[in-house]
Amino acid sequence: MKRIIWLIVGIAVGVYAVTRLKKRAQLLAPDSVQESAAKLSAAVRHFGDQVREGMAERETELRDALGIETTNDREDYR
Repeated sequence: MKRIIWLIVGIAVGVYAVTRLKKRAQLLAPDSVQESAAKLSAAVRHFGDQVREGMAERETELRDALGIETTNDREDYR
């Protein structure tokens, strides 16, 4: 029982410390670094969108070439 209590206390202290460090890092970081990080995340997101579009186009091409119908009568397990 004592171990569980200490585990919960440790988790709470860890979450508190990480939260405080993130806030401190944002205050101390120059604006240019934050802007660069935002630009990088936008570029990665845009790249992912383009990859998904290309995959969808290629899947359509393959389905047309193989004569596979695109009916959605199967369940999607994602």
